[in-house]
Amino acid sequence: MIFLLSVSSVSLSSCRANELMLGNQARSDDTDIALNKVESFNYLSRSQILAKRSAQVSKFTDLLQKPYEPNHFVFDQIVDNKPWWGMHGAFVFGEGQRSIEGPSEESRFVLNPYLLVAASSWSAEIWNKEKITEEDLRQPDFPFCWNPVSLRFSPKQKTVSATYDVSSFNRSLEKWQDKIIDKSPIDDFGLVAYNARDFGFNYIFVPVDQCTNVKNLNNAPGPTDIKQYIHCGNTCKYSGDCNNMSPAQEQIDHFKFTALPAEVKVLLWKQKPPSTQTSPDMTVFIKLH
Repeated sequence: MIFLLSVSSVSLSSCRANELMLGNQARSDDTDIALNKVESFNYLSRSQILAKRSAQVSKFTDLLQKPYEPNHFVFDQIVDNKPWWGMHGAFVFGEGQRSIEGPSEESRFVLNPYLLVAASSWSAEIWNKEKITEEDLRQPDFPFCWNPVSLRFSPKQKTVSATYDVSSFNRSLEKWQDKIIDKSPIDDFGLVAYNARDFGFNYIFVPVDQCTNVKNLNNAPGPTDIKQYIHCGNTCKYSGDCNNMSPAQEQIDHFKFTALPAEVKVLLWKQKPPSTQTSPDMTVFIKLH
């Protein structure tokens, strides 16, 4: 999850909102949604990438109120035929010539559109890159970051539940401990919420007092608009720049779990609520085991 501090000129009100069939309108019961693997977006056009996303959305048309159209605020600043921050670059090598290596890290979210809010582990650049080999990076269990193991959409209850096997991730780090600079288990994470924004949920809040074994290390006194979108920026320090997510958003960027299991409760609204007590339009539960 690579950030560049900038602000898009597209307003909340200027975007056509996708809408989900929720509550009494819902046509579907609880739905388990298969999670897609990461893949490279390097040098593809925006239309090619969004066609991949739209194909995933269209697998569950019963969840939609109307045909899907990628949200302009979130996706219109993707630049055609550019590289993207890669998984190998973002989590191992950092900025520079190798930043675009590996599957594109944003594909974790772009190709899983119903993962409305995701946990992104602070596991970047914990590695002694001089010791990492190409063979290491090809291993299917190489621990780049947390990945969800299940996703359940419950439209009648207006909830989504995503589960992460953090314990297995931290155990897997032990296999590679001689190549890790920071030997501590990964317990810090941020939230990626532009999928929620794409479906018309513009405001977010995490009521920490309703979470389990979770702290927000930044101040978040109330609901905030979801500012995250994808654009082409220079954080990768690769010639010609790379597509990545922006901007940093301190209200949702730095959480920590204090014990496992842990659960993050995320409240989402379409319009700005008058208070945190306002009933949300959607609730996301992120379960860390």
